[in-house]
This record gives sequence, C-alpha cells and structure tokens, in this order.
Amino acid sequence: MKSISTLVIAVIATTTAFADHGPGTSGSGFNTLTAETLKPGQFSTSFQFDWTEFEVPGGAPEGVDLLDRSFLSMVNISYGVVENFQIGLTAGYYAAEGNYELEDGEIVTFDPDGFTDMWITGKHRFYQGPAGQLALIGGIKLPTGDSRALNSEGEQVEPSATAGTGAWDGQAGLAYTLPITAALTFDASALYTIRGERYDYRLGNRLDLGTSLAWRVYGDAQTFPQVSLVAEATLRQIAKSEEEGVKDDNTGGTVLFLAPGAKVSVTESISANLGVQLPVVQDLNGQQIETRFRVLTGISIAF
Repeated sequence: MKSISTLVIAVIATTTAFADHGPGTSGSGFNTLTAETLKPGQFSTSFQFDWTEFEVPGGAPEGVDLLDRSFLSMVNISYGVVENFQIGLTAGYYAAEGNYELEDGEIVTFDPDGFTDMWITGKHRFYQGPAGQLALIGGIKLPTGDSRALNSEGEQVEPSATAGTGAWDGQAGLAYTLPITAALTFDASALYTIRGERYDYRLGNRLDLGTSLAWRVYGDAQTFPQVSLVAEATLRQIAKSEEEGVKDDNTGGTVLFLAPGAKVSVTESISANLGVQLPVVQDLNGQQIETRFRVLTGISIAF
C-alpha cells in the first residue's frame, strides 16, 4: 500500500508537536508556539479536539490510502520546573472514517483508530525584555502508540496511516512572543521534526512555521472573563517518506493554512478556544488527498 496523504500525517503530528497550551502558555494562536513559560511549581493541563475533513481531487487513485475525515483527541500536561523552564507530556487518541484503498478496482478497507505516540517536550525561555521573549524548544517522541493495523486483505497498513508510527522522533525549534499593546499579542515559532525509521519505513522530516495575532476585545489584564479574536497563519513542509530506502512520490509537500477563531479566558486559570483552519495553498507531491478544513477546539486549566 502506498502512503496516505501528507495532511493525514500532519493531523496526528501537528497537535502533538504544538501541544503547548494553557493559561500563561497559550500564546495567541492555535498551533503557533509561545515563548512564555509556566511559573515554577505550576501545572497546566489542556484537552484538545481536532476534526479534519478531507477530499480526493480528481477521483480516487489506485494504490493510495484514502479517508473522509479524522478526529484527534489530545491531553497535554505541562509543569514549570524552574524559572524560565518547563516540561510537557502529550498523548492522545486518533480515529478516522471512510478509510479505504483501491486495488485493481476492488475496495480494501482498514481501521487505523488507536492511541497516538507520546511526546516529551522541554522549553527554555532564554530572553525576556523590551524586544519580547525568546525560547528554545526540544522534544522526543516515544513509540508508545498503536502502530500495527491490518487491512481487509490481511496486509500491514503503513505507519503513515496508523495512530502511532512505531519510531522514535525528535524535534527542535524556537518561539518568539511580543506584546504589541496591552490588548494585542504576537507569536511566531519554527519547529523541525526529525523522523525515525520502523518497519523499513520512515516518514519525511517536517518543518512547521507559524505566526499569530490575538486581539483582546473584551475585558482587561486584571478582569475576567476575557475574549480575544485570533488570526493565525501556519506553513507546513513535509519531505517525502521512504520505504526500504526508496522515496514515495505520493508523499510530502507544502501547505499554507489560515485560521480565524477566538479564545475565552473564563478565569485566570481556565480558558477555551475555537478556530477553523482553512488551506489556502496545497502543493502536494504525486497523488494525495487534500484537506478541506480543520476545526480546532481546546480547554486549558492551570493550577
């Protein structure tokens, strides 16, 4: 079976890589990282749910894994270890509908539902001053998820289509935060993920770039509730995957998303967000399914 769409890989990977939310660390966007860190001894827990709709441009191609929609539920726990440094733990559950592949005109189905791999991340804020905040970010993915699944023909489904990949991955990046005014905050981040190999298959390395603005339109820094309007742009570039050392021409590509939405801080410790991520550019390699839209929701609690 050929690899599933770049966008399907990204659905599982992006929320995991960018799970960095919670009061004091939520940033202005949905996927863009913030340079802010938790205070020493402070915990933050976030629950996120992403719903993604896909489409097949030009009809279903032979030999390519396809699906209609996916659902990703994630839990992230972060802890402020010392001043300017926090650690995080992220895991979740992935489910999808309409999974199939055409082989010689026959429909072959598969069920990829299962637990995702676990990410352990760290963030060190090394600058805080008049020019804003800067932080280094690093992480490692443990192959704890469900990475083995069989299709209706009894064949192994490739790691690109399962909830977990079975491989160890690493990532590193930078985050920048700037309060432009008392009510307007800007965030930007860059994150690079290096993929490991398992089952003679290696997903393509990934670069994620993001910028976001949040404009508080109700409340102020000292009163609650607070309501902010959010505008975010994210660019994702994924290299081609490799099977037994051979590149898969139906994987990889570049996608640009725009995401309008809103965030509500109910109290100093509880916040929620809702956004819709829309693809404006999808430059994918070969034959792949494309994203129609993503709905991003989340609730964060700090204590």
